[in-house]
Amino acid sequence: MVRSMTGFGRSEIQREGVLLVTEVRSVNNKFCDISLRLPKWLSQFESKVRTLVQQRILRGKLSISMTWNGGGSDLALGLDEDVADRYFGLLKALKERYNLAGEITLQTLLCFPDLLSPEKGSVVDENCWRLVEEGVIKALNDIISMKDSEGAALSEDLRVRAGVLLKHVEKVEKRAPVRVKEAKDKLKMRLSELLDRGEIPEDRLALEAVVFADKLDCTEECVRLRAHAGQFVSLIDGPELAGRKLNFLLQEMNREANTIGAKAADAGIVNEVVNIKDEIEKLREQVQNVE
Repeated sequence: MVRSMTGFGRSEIQREGVLLVTEVRSVNNKFCDISLRLPKWLSQFESKVRTLVQQRILRGKLSISMTWNGGGSDLALGLDEDVADRYFGLLKALKERYNLAGEITLQTLLCFPDLLSPEKGSVVDENCWRLVEEGVIKALNDIISMKDSEGAALSEDLRVRAGVLLKHVEKVEKRAPVRVKEAKDKLKMRLSELLDRGEIPEDRLALEAVVFADKLDCTEECVRLRAHAGQFVSLIDGPELAGRKLNFLLQEMNREANTIGAKAADAGIVNEVVNIKDEIEKLREQVQNVE
C-alpha cells in the first residue's frame, strides 16, 4: 500500500460555546517526528495526542497545532499573577529605559501568552480530553484521506516505472547468452594457436572457457532483479504501508544492477544497465515520498 508522506488535515469542532480548531501538516521524514503546538493549559494531553498520531501514521515530520476559543462551564480560568507581574515589570523597565510614550493597559498584558491558566481543581481532564481527542482524530482522518489520494497517483507512477525497468532487464536477459557465446568463441580463437602447438592441453582450455563464461554470466542477477521488481509491485498493491520495504528493495535492485554491469564487459548490456539504474533512481526519488 502506498500513502504519500505529505499532506494537510484540518478539523473544527464547535460545542457549548467552544470552538476547537486542529490542523495537521506532514512532510517527508524517515521517522515519525511529531511537533505539537497546544495551548499551555492543554499541554497535559501532549502524550495522549502523540499516541493517537503514532497509532495512525508511521513516517513523516508532522506539525500539529490546536487553538481553543471560548470556554466551558466546567473550565475555571485563573490569572497567573507571577507571570503578570514579570510582564508588567519588563514593560515598565522598557518604558523608562527608552523613554517610551503610552500606558500599560489590560489589553497590552492580555496580548502575552500564559497569563490565564486552569485553576487547581478545575475539571478539565474528561470533558476537554474528549473534545481534543475528537479534534485530533478528525484532523488525522482528513490528512490521511489526502495522503491516500496522493498515494494512488504515486502507486500508478511506481508501477509504470517498475514495468519499464523490467523491459530493460528482459533486454539484458536476451543479450547475455549471446555475449557469453561470443566471448567463448573469441577466447578459443585467441588460444587456438597455443593449442595447436600443444602448449595448452585441450581439457584445460575447456575448463578455462567454462570459468570465463561463468564470470560473464549474469543470469542469476537478472533472476534476482526480476524477483525484487515483482516483490516491489506486490508491496505497492498490498494491504500494509510499504515505504521502508520499498526503499530496501531498491537498494537490493541497485546492487544486482551493479553486479550485472561489472560482469557484462559488453556495450549493449552496459547501456541497459545504465537504463536500469536510471529507473531505480527515479523510483527511489518517488519512494522518498511514501509513508
